[in-house]
Amino acid sequence: MLRRLQNLTWKALDALNREQAIYLLPISSNEQHGWHLPVGTDDLILEAALNALESRTDLPGELLRMPSQHYGNSHEHLDYAGTISLRCGTLAQIVENMLECMQIHDFRRLVIVNSHGGNTALLQAYAQEWEQRYHIGLYTVNFWVSDFFTDAQSMLQTPLSNDIHAGELETSLMMYLYPQLVADAFATPENDVATTLSEYHSGWSTQQLSPRSGTLGNASLATAQKGEQLFRYLCDKLAAILREIGNTGG
Repeated sequence: MLRRLQNLTWKALDALNREQAIYLLPISSNEQHGWHLPVGTDDLILEAALNALESRTDLPGELLRMPSQHYGNSHEHLDYAGTISLRCGTLAQIVENMLECMQIHDFRRLVIVNSHGGNTALLQAYAQEWEQRYHIGLYTVNFWVSDFFTDAQSMLQTPLSNDIHAGELETSLMMYLYPQLVADAFATPENDVATTLSEYHSGWSTQQLSPRSGTLGNASLATAQKGEQLFRYLCDKLAAILREIGNTGG
């Protein structure tokens, strides 16, 4: 069962079995997503997925959904209005403060569900250090810059290696989940930008790769029908991961 932490009293939380309880921290971003998607795209997709999971009965133990961290590290998009980017150290300190509170209350497991690619390397780099420092089992689930959507490649025309930002995948999800927020008129071939990131890290910025639209992918190929399939895949995969983590024990 997935329940919202902020809806419970401290007495109800204190009565939970610490061996079964798992905190779940959603982290996303607020950043440009081309001309056709809102700056809250990562956040909106993550919120929709977690909302859907709240009605599922196949989740383990006591999953406690923490209030979302709506901002991430988005320096690659800072050239575009509306992007709000936390410094790496700031984001790390926010998570560390939460871990300190969990440690005080003897909650022993945290799952970070991250829906922004720019956060992925940072969270993975810190995860082992945090686990050892706070003696809390820590798991990171990253939608982007990971293998999360690998098995969904058949649902897309664009290779995942080219579907980097605001492309076919994200746009399809948004067309299905929030069609009223998608400016379809701008999801056109002339605003598509096909590119592949280097195999080495180069400190790239979106403005260098896509100065006109900020899109890195083929949003023109997106459809709501694909979005429905992809959203079902996302929810099923996330639920399966949470079940696996729940079965690991405390």
